[in-house]
Amino acid sequence: MSNIEKLSKIFEENKDKRICVLGTTCTGKTYLINATNMGLDMDKEIFPLLTEEETNYVCQTPWTEEIGNKMNELVRTKLSIKPGIPMFGTVLLDCDLIVYLHINDELLFERTKLRNVDFLNAKNIF
Repeated sequence: MSNIEKLSKIFEENKDKRICVLGTTCTGKTYLINATNMGLDMDKEIFPLLTEEETNYVCQTPWTEEIGNKMNELVRTKLSIKPGIPMFGTVLLDCDLIVYLHINDELLFERTKLRNVDFLNAKNIF
């Protein structure tokens, strides 16, 4: 059984639950949303709700604990997970089930390089 099939099975077996799928930048969240045809991308949900000032603050680099705390606060006050619609992102929201997307450093380094994303920022998000 592929990882996509396993994830789809988890979603199907828990469609009455609020599922939070957590992973740092470049762990394949968008790919998994598209491959399973289930779920929402936290970034796509939160950024339209932020002011320009909030967006500029949380998108600055390098990623710091303070930026992370602000992003957590914004996401937790503006978003919620609904049963049957998994939320994929970097911030843990109130939920019934957590799916954690683990990625080793070598693969994360390759993926961040391909996407022109700072590896240390990706590591520091979690």
